[in-house]
Amino acid sequence: DRVENSVKATQAENRRLDEQLRTVRDFADQARDRIAEGHLEGVTVLVVAVTGVDRKPVDGLRHALASSEADVAGTLWFTAKMRLDNEGDARALAAGLGLSPDEPDVLRRQALVRVAAVLEGGSEAELLPTLVAGGFVAYEGPPDNATSPTSALATLPREGMRVALVSGAGADVGDDQIALPLAQALGLSSARVVAAEAGQDSPGGRGVFVGLLRKDDVVGARISTVDNLESPMGQAAAVLALDDLAVPRTGHYGVGPGAQRLLPTDQA
Repeated sequence: DRVENSVKATQAENRRLDEQLRTVRDFADQARDRIAEGHLEGVTVLVVAVTGVDRKPVDGLRHALASSEADVAGTLWFTAKMRLDNEGDARALAAGLGLSPDEPDVLRRQALVRVAAVLEGGSEAELLPTLVAGGFVAYEGPPDNATSPTSALATLPREGMRVALVSGAGADVGDDQIALPLAQALGLSSARVVAAEAGQDSPGGRGVFVGLLRKDDVVGARISTVDNLESPMGQAAAVLALDDLAVPRTGHYGVGPGAQRLLPTDQA
């Protein structure tokens, strides 16, 4: 009887805690939109991600960007073909870039350097459509926009465009192959990128991608990172960090190793 009563009491306590947790989550969802509201009004933001990562946090980020009144330019997804793990993909990428076939790592890095240059305002207008046509990149057009994805893609890059780069656990192509070199290329050429990932509160479950950037003494000081994109708090932090790029001011946000704060400060 004592054991049974103890179990019932524990179950009742768990139900109470679950209800409290649901309330906190609801509050976080609603607070995210209020925190983000209007912060990026008129600012063009492109989301760049790697397929395989959990899409729910990416959708949450795009929702937060909409609340911030950003001009969301769509989402570029690097696909598994960028692994270049067969000769056909490597030859196709080389042909698309106008290069001689080379080692996969060399070809991939050359492609990413050129993508970074385009995102920074470079004149190689056909590069992104070529990568999309080859299946190396997929493109989702701006939300709630009547413009076709093809037409929207042709408008990239846009003046003053900022980039939210998402990778991490589950990515179809390793962070050392896509997200890290792209973040480094963008970070060294300007300070218009925020790198983010969703994580888990378990050993080694957070900072898989952004942890590499935080350890980079050069690039880590030039870009902002967010390690908890799975939460409304992390999505709000990403919006505020994108806003801070206008100052420019950078920092590392979240709950994992190397994070400095939960959210950017509001100091002038």
